[in-house]
Amino acid sequence: MKIFGIIIIIGLIGFFLWSPSDIKTNTAVTNTVVGEVASTETTQNNRNVFSEGTYIVRAEESIVNWSGKKPLIEGYINSGSITVTGGTIVAGENSATGVFTIDMNTLSVSNTPTKPGSENALEGHLKGERWFDVEAFPEASFSITEVKSRADSETTFEYDITGKLTMKDVTGTLSFPATIYTDDNGTLHAKADFEFDRTIWGITAGSGSFFDSLADNVVDDVVALSFKLVAEKQ
Repeated sequence: MKIFGIIIIIGLIGFFLWSPSDIKTNTAVTNTVVGEVASTETTQNNRNVFSEGTYIVRAEESIVNWSGKKPLIEGYINSGSITVTGGTIVAGENSATGVFTIDMNTLSVSNTPTKPGSENALEGHLKGERWFDVEAFPEASFSITEVKSRADSETTFEYDITGKLTMKDVTGTLSFPATIYTDDNGTLHAKADFEFDRTIWGITAGSGSFFDSLADNVVDDVVALSFKLVAEKQ
């Protein structure tokens, strides 16, 4: 069974993290759907176990969606996306490595349901010094440190991924499950939905865990991510 979970991380990721080095977070999978992730799959393509080799991420077809909320205000869930700029995955029979980059300047807000029309204002806020400070730290990266195939990976295509996310010159560890497979054209697809505590990475703005008297302005410590990566074999 070939191990190749690497690709999904990027995204991750993608999106909301910093911390003292070597802090590990075992995040739980969330049932929350964070936006619609564009798909390049066609109905006739079957899922296949990926083969050994080098895969190059198709940045234009890959995307990371994020969602955050104010828990004391009903329906206050803002969401948006961020762009993956590139990445390479090298898959072996029992190992996999990879490095991915994210352009923090592309952080965008697509929906602010409780305050329609405030998307641009929130985007500027998130790009500012209290949050991601994209002017000083325009790029984030993720490197894979471990990929574990599950006993049923050849039928479920589920893998457990662990890697190092570097953002704002701080590196921390992330672990999460992901679905990885190739279609009939040999194109690799990676998907993941998960949650993590942003304060573990030093993002404490609006956190009720760090500040008193915020009332209903408290921003949830938990951030939800949903992403899809597409990569082509060299």
